[in-house]
Amino acid sequence: MRVVTFDAAGTLIRLVRPPGVIYAEVAQLFGFSLDPDRVQEAFRNTWGTLAPPTEFAGPVPDDDRDWWRGLVVRTMEVAGYRIDPFDDYFNAVYQFFARPGVWELWPDVPLVMTELTRLKIRLGVISNFDRRLYEIFAHLGIREAFERVIISSEIGVRKPAARIFKEAARRFDVDVNEILHVGDELESDFAGARAAGLDALLVDQKESKLSRILSFLAR
Repeated sequence: MRVVTFDAAGTLIRLVRPPGVIYAEVAQLFGFSLDPDRVQEAFRNTWGTLAPPTEFAGPVPDDDRDWWRGLVVRTMEVAGYRIDPFDDYFNAVYQFFARPGVWELWPDVPLVMTELTRLKIRLGVISNFDRRLYEIFAHLGIREAFERVIISSEIGVRKPAARIFKEAARRFDVDVNEILHVGDELESDFAGARAAGLDALLVDQKESKLSRILSFLAR
């Protein structure tokens, strides 16, 4: 195994506070008082119902911004809130999620990345996030640790489609069977990577820690 690629959110990084809390906090800047628990419940109910398309004709011009806007619109509808001017509010929310202190690394990430680097394993990211991920990684001090960062909106295809995994192999100039992809989602990360010919490891940071990679590679 020459390369290890990671999913981002849920695998390497996590929000310090739930989205509903952030939505409510930003709304205060516009003079609106929202119940963060109510907004979080609406967000949770909305998240799985607005899955974006898996493949596009090419790179997504708006960097998935319109999809995120739709998510916030629907969350507010479900929560029963109306914020005006909405576009100004959404722009503030969108930018807030790229600010320092909003995301943090899962605790075992530094140790795992240090050990993989010591073993001369090349590191990358394959994520369905958007270009804000570069800012987030920079704030967390890990941007330079990855040789390649493959973001779905930049190439126009999302996990679990095979093309995004094969694009990673092309950029690393290795065969697909020389890559281990690590992620927290069964379909997008594990099944998608396996179907594309990569090896895959499914992690749940609450139960199976990222450090499982080290024993997995030692097989």
